[in-house]
Amino acid sequence: MSNSCSNVLQTTFNLELCNIDQWLRANKLSLNYNKTNFMLLTSRKHNPASFKVTINNHTISPEDNLKYLGVLLDNKLSWKPHAQRVKTQLSRACGILSKLKHCTSPPVLKVVYNSLIHPYLNYSVLNWGRASYVTIQPLIKLQNKAIKIINPTNMGSLEDHFQHLNILCLPKIYSFSVGKFMHCCHNKLLPNHFDEYFIPLSSFP
Repeated sequence: MSNSCSNVLQTTFNLELCNIDQWLRANKLSLNYNKTNFMLLTSRKHNPASFKVTINNHTISPEDNLKYLGVLLDNKLSWKPHAQRVKTQLSRACGILSKLKHCTSPPVLKVVYNSLIHPYLNYSVLNWGRASYVTIQPLIKLQNKAIKIINPTNMGSLEDHFQHLNILCLPKIYSFSVGKFMHCCHNKLLPNHFDEYFIPLSSFP
């Protein structure tokens, strides 16, 4: 980002924040300035400290990653912080499954899997599911580990285990989510602002 572009963005950004702050106060609402942060999304090296953001004379501090609706966003959109958070949850869940396998049956273990693992793999996967292989691989390994705990029998390939349990692996969870999204888009079931996102192939000569 050039200095001129950065200056224009900074000026515009601060003006819009001023408008938001005024609207909030006019509607008897308040913004906690001490708990408000900003993050610059860029593929280049940029010093956030040089980008000054203020609201009502309160300086807003920059962050490298922020949590938004349960998803950790980083300033490179690499999804590494979010993947690390999911990895932590999956590791704990695998530990629980390992202990439970000695005192319960595979159907019960599958219920535990659907409660403690699947939600983390499925939530917002449409956004982070195309992260780099290095970022996603630890999650795939932990999911595979959980599947082997639930179904320890020697029944062939790992894919056979997934099919036997009727569970989708992480890449297929992502593909399924993309399919559902595009189905909704094609059938006009999404909010209006998605209408211009895609051009039908029939529109091309």
